Amino acid sequence: MTPPPDDSFLIRVAGLSDAEKLARLRYHWRVDERGERGLDEQPFAEGLRSWMDDHRSSHVPFLALRSGEPVGMAWLALVDRVPGPGHFVRRSAYVQSVFVIPPERSLGVGTRLMRLVVDHARHLGLDYVAVHPSEHSFSLYRRVGFTDTDRVLELRT
Repeated sequence: MTPPPDDSFLIRVAGLSDAEKLARLRYHWRVDERGERGLDEQPFAEGLRSWMDDHRSSHVPFLALRSGEPVGMAWLALVDRVPGPGHFVRRSAYVQSVFVIPPERSLGVGTRLMRLVVDHARHLGLDYVAVHPSEHSFSLYRRVGFTDTDRVLELRT
């Protein structure tokens, strides 16, 4: 189901000024939905802002807003790869922390977020973008062009 066009809906690359909104989404996801325990919300928000400032060259946040309120996010973690003689500058990325609040799920928010992430990756000239999807999110990533591959191995430590 695709919702009608909505002028109050916006998806964009986020910045340091959006740290509180991103922290609210991440906190809700990890604490309220997954039961993770640790920092309270305000110290987490302050820590995330500092982390974002320290990682602005390696992590690009994306934010979905409805009427100015955060409803979804995604992150692109950039990886500098070892240079080669044919392509000295080699970069790839991992999609991380894609989350949409429950009332906005199945309305196209995740797809629109991921299309912006993929467009941004192409704009940056990345060699590839990878993701470790959850069991229920495979269809989202396939919808925006990700394909299964037998070229990736993983070692959990």
